[in-house]
Amino acid sequence: MLIDDAELRPLAYSTQFGELDAVRTASILGRLAPDDARVALFAEGIRTATGPVHIPARPEIGMRARVCIPLVGAGRRLGYLWLFEEPAVNADELRLARAAAAEAAALVGPDADAQLVRRRHEQQLVTALLSSDLTHAEQAAHDLEAEHYLPLRPLRVWVAAPASPAGEEWSAEALDRLRARLAAKQALCAELEQRLVCLAGERGSAAVLEALGALASPRALIGQGDAVEALRDAGTSYRRALAALRVAAHEESGTASWDGLGVERVVTALPDAALDDLPEGLRRLLAGDQSLVRTLEAYLDHAGDVKRTAAALSLHRGGLYYRLRRIEEVAGVNLHDGEDRLLCHLALRLARLKPPG
Repeated sequence: MLIDDAELRPLAYSTQFGELDAVRTASILGRLAPDDARVALFAEGIRTATGPVHIPARPEIGMRARVCIPLVGAGRRLGYLWLFEEPAVNADELRLARAAAAEAAALVGPDADAQLVRRRHEQQLVTALLSSDLTHAEQAAHDLEAEHYLPLRPLRVWVAAPASPAGEEWSAEALDRLRARLAAKQALCAELEQRLVCLAGERGSAAVLEALGALASPRALIGQGDAVEALRDAGTSYRRALAALRVAAHEESGTASWDGLGVERVVTALPDAALDDLPEGLRRLLAGDQSLVRTLEAYLDHAGDVKRTAAALSLHRGGLYYRLRRIEEVAGVNLHDGEDRLLCHLALRLARLKPPG
């Protein structure tokens, strides 16, 4: 037997005899059910079940057949009681298990209520700390210090968002998993504007990135802010994490850090609508022949060096000169003019950060 809370973190378990179940073992050792098991179990409808759910074995993830009895109290789902079904659980055993689940719900309820209150409080503190209202931010920083949150300094802010369209349940599920993986008060997690936000000491960076990187269905894009010494400066790290998140959406790794940004530090401060303010010729170029766009980008990235640009594009110099003339004609620019080159480079960087769709 094993009892989990609503987030599939083990609360209590009995001795197991015979062959070990890989999912049960990983849950106990890791203090959280493995990701593939969570997906499989929640797909069986245990979140909404009103009675026992018989779940078949999933050998591919090391999960034996089991029966789940929800722990429900005061109309809320507080957790789950699990029994292996090899051999199958009979009617008398199931009746005893349901009675045990009712008793367990009564024991788990007060802790679940306290946890719910704490998380609402933390959500309010993070919202205030990262708001543009300096008075609220200062008060939140004071309260966090008084309650001994985030003792490690310097600290950083991380922001995460789904890499592809996801339902509303993604952020709630991801937030639960994030909180379950990170030490209480050492890391502070919340949801702001449909994104996940995490604050933690810089020395905890590896744990935070591992927890965020483990999010799936879909995976998370991650933006990392800069390190700050004082809680009252967390808003600055948050703003810079959002900038890094815009860049992360276009990185193969799905992760970007403010520390590693170059000109994007400035470009990300511009609104998406800035693309609409570009001269018509440049907008026409960006929407047209992409071989010309790639040529312009390579030419500017190589500081106008024709030899290096031609080599990078595997082009004959004559072919490169032809493309450069076409670029000037379509965009209405002079690539020998410094201001026009700056405008072209800025336009390319803006286009690179354009949201998908």
